[in-house]
Amino acid sequence: MSSQPKDKLLSEVDGIKIVKANSEGEPEEDEQFQCNQVTYGDAMFSCFVVAPQVVSVWRGTWGIMELNAKLFPYAETYILGIVIHISFALIRSQLLVRSKSKPANNSVRWLYERILSRIYTYIFILSNIMHWRGGWGLFDATVVAIIPDDKDPHRPVVIAALVILIYLAATILRSSKNILASPYFLVTDGKEATYIFTTRFQSKEY
Repeated sequence: MSSQPKDKLLSEVDGIKIVKANSEGEPEEDEQFQCNQVTYGDAMFSCFVVAPQVVSVWRGTWGIMELNAKLFPYAETYILGIVIHISFALIRSQLLVRSKSKPANNSVRWLYERILSRIYTYIFILSNIMHWRGGWGLFDATVVAIIPDDKDPHRPVVIAALVILIYLAATILRSSKNILASPYFLVTDGKEATYIFTTRFQSKEY
């Protein structure tokens, strides 16, 4: 199966747009498949500049939660991360429309929007880390429930079997690429990049 342009992380060709015919047979551009050129410079910048910063934020926040484990139990943080993500998915269109409105005092509104978008982003970061950490903790708890003895030679086999099973499930659901999301997907800050993110059951990203 040939991959679509957006599936390629390193493209050596200029950006393209796929043109599809609508119900009336007229050609129309599908913005979902719009692809911009990703250079090797972007990849180097992502790996050596952005990725260490992303890892540091994730690891630091994760470490703080580990130091205060009683305040961040795995099951509760996992569910809270899901709730925040779903809530932002429901209101993202409203946030984007409101951010694009033009009030009389543009400079004050611009500053307000920048502060609000950064707060939104940080809350989203926390929800993602809580989701990952909670899921990670629940995975460990599942392994311990199956084989309590950490010195049992069968424990690595159980872990490997669970990982393969979960990966196969993600592959069947055509969602395995999500494993690559952090930290090597490179985007820049902006209204669209802040308030718009891909969902599975929509043909467009907004």
